[in-house]
Amino acid sequence: MSRWLRLAMQTAFGLALLWLWLRTVSLPEIVTHARVHNWWAVAFMVVLFLFTSVVRARRWLLLLRPLAPVGMVRAFAMNAAGGLLNYVLPIRSGDAARAWWLWRRHRIPAGSALATIVIDKACDLAAVALVLAALEVVALSGAVNAPRGLAGAAALAIALLGAVVGTALLGPRVARSAPARRLLPARFASALAGQAFAFRAGARGLWTPQLAARLAGLTAIALVIDAFNFTLLFVAVGIDVPVLKAMAAYPALLLSFAVPAGPGYVGNLEVAGSLVLGGGLGLAPAVAAGAIVLYHAITALNALALGLLSFFLVGGRRRARAGGLRRIAVFHCGFTYSGGGERLVIEEVLGLRRRGYEVECFAPTVDATRCYPDLIGEVRVKTFLPQLPRWFPFREAVQMAATSLLMPLYAWRFRGVDAIVGCNQPSAWIAWWAARLMDVPYVVYLNQPNRLVYPRNIDRQTGWVSNADYRLLAAIVLRATRFVAWADRRSIQEADQLLVNGDYIGDIIRKTYRRDAIDCPAGCHVASSGFPLPIASRFSGGLTINGYPVRRPYVLLTNRHYPQKRFDLAIRAMLEVRRKHARAQLVIPGPPTSHTASMKSLVAELGLGEAVLFVGAISEEELQTLYEGAAVYVYPAPEEDFGMGVIESMAKGVPVVAWDQAGPTVTVGPGTGHLAEPLEVGDYAAGITALLDDPDENQRTGERAHAWARRFDWERHVDVMESAVLDVARTHVQLALESATA
Repeated sequence: MSRWLRLAMQTAFGLALLWLWLRTVSLPEIVTHARVHNWWAVAFMVVLFLFTSVVRARRWLLLLRPLAPVGMVRAFAMNAAGGLLNYVLPIRSGDAARAWWLWRRHRIPAGSALATIVIDKACDLAAVALVLAALEVVALSGAVNAPRGLAGAAALAIALLGAVVGTALLGPRVARSAPARRLLPARFASALAGQAFAFRAGARGLWTPQLAARLAGLTAIALVIDAFNFTLLFVAVGIDVPVLKAMAAYPALLLSFAVPAGPGYVGNLEVAGSLVLGGGLGLAPAVAAGAIVLYHAITALNALALGLLSFFLVGGRRRARAGGLRRIAVFHCGFTYSGGGERLVIEEVLGLRRRGYEVECFAPTVDATRCYPDLIGEVRVKTFLPQLPRWFPFREAVQMAATSLLMPLYAWRFRGVDAIVGCNQPSAWIAWWAARLMDVPYVVYLNQPNRLVYPRNIDRQTGWVSNADYRLLAAIVLRATRFVAWADRRSIQEADQLLVNGDYIGDIIRKTYRRDAIDCPAGCHVASSGFPLPIASRFSGGLTINGYPVRRPYVLLTNRHYPQKRFDLAIRAMLEVRRKHARAQLVIPGPPTSHTASMKSLVAELGLGEAVLFVGAISEEELQTLYEGAAVYVYPAPEEDFGMGVIESMAKGVPVVAWDQAGPTVTVGPGTGHLAEPLEVGDYAAGITALLDDPDENQRTGERAHAWARRFDWERHVDVMESAVLDVARTHVQLALESATA
């Protein structure tokens, strides 16, 4: 039969039902009883409709995942848009559209797509049949009074389920039987056999006990919530109906959607609803009619709104863009201070752009006045959500938490990118959400394991006293440790590729998250020549930085003013250095924190006075000037994962003194400085003193440091990053396009 003829017949059938229904109750009575008394109940119904739509999309996604990398948002969109088509054109056009979208976007064969759709719908039908049969058994036991029609509804549900399963199991045999060949058109019999074979082949590859349990769980959740949602209808119209009784009636109403009907189920739903509400719940005809009309209106508006919105999210055919894979989104945890992690992301974004990629950078929070003011403007960082005013208490912590929790609401922004790079947490978690919802591949870059979940010994000793926002986040994590640890581990382990900041911290990350990773150490800009500066430019004279007179030779320390960085060790070492080099100064740039005052107190206590200069926040140009002119660079943090200041100073030909542990064991090469015994201040001071004693040897050490720094050039870092991003993006496209032959 022509499907358009079938549509015309169903439309006529629906109109006939509507005409018969209107003869049983007057229109004014319907309007009277369809009035809303409690709008909050209607609003709650709409929210629950949305929630169960997400649950059902998740259920379908479980069936699709073995076939292709379909994202949650796209699965939801295909479900909702297909549902709208089924609603408006009830000739299963929505199911055909879902199969077509799966082929167009992900190259899933029609038979496999059909299998997922039929199993998806069979889950709801099986749940309805099971519930109605159970209610009938309870009613037969005499425990409760059976509403009229319960036995018939249960029988109809079981018959429909049997027809679905029977077609799948017996379709080919029926099509080949003698009666079928005599009675059925050859085209219909062939289609029946072909669809049954396709369904069985697809279902065989999908079905596992674990999957069946998850499907059953999601189906039960959706049915219970929908049944409760149905009870809100009576709250909305001001009718007193027991909640459990109303919930028990809902599965019988669902059967009306399985019966052929006209567009929008007009007539079909009115008759079925009046029978269920009148015969099953005992409501007066006019009351039942008014309630079902309101329910029909709410469900129709919900299907229309979600369906129309979803048409914009379904997406077209996946194909490589002209010129290759170009669009990349880079996520970072925040740009609120001038740290190594922030500098790394800035260089990645700018480096990939120089290579012709369209790169957008996102973060939960940005403060351009505190994070590399000279560079951040070039990056043009966007925030995931609107920013809170600067006076808002715990602004950064609240924005990070809100961005992490609300990711599903704005994931659609990344539906057009070829790949995502999530740098540290919560960026990896946000990237995981985008990947799950929008089927976009993602790479995670880690400087370190999540310090709130896996704190170092130094973090436990000092806490987060210098950052109130971190203290708040740490308090939150402490109360939700299991969830945060699960989210952190899941988002790292499921990344398409994991990059780590060098082999020292890389080994720790690989062990922590139990997965492979590629070493991609942070970088520095190494000039081809001209460094180190001549001895006279580093050991005599002076300069002015931020209004502070600096005397050469000086020792440079660049890092955030946090207790974990242990500036106190470098300050104590300077006390011994000054015994031989009385004019030497320790220069410490950087914006002050709550910890800065305690360091200044230590300087005063040791009587170092003008020997230690805190020059405050400085420009990038002033920072590079300090690097170039330093006689020695010191790095006193004892448990640092990498330490970009080390290689940045070596890029200027400046020798380094650090501890012989953690990150500097990788960044400080042979003959490029001095690695002191861990936490031995005397050995640390001896290394500084030796480099100040002999300017000629200092110069030779600086030359070796400059040569060593070349292995950390930023272009090498971007090379590794670019290769990883291209690999995961191309693999993702290839899997989507070749799933038909996989």
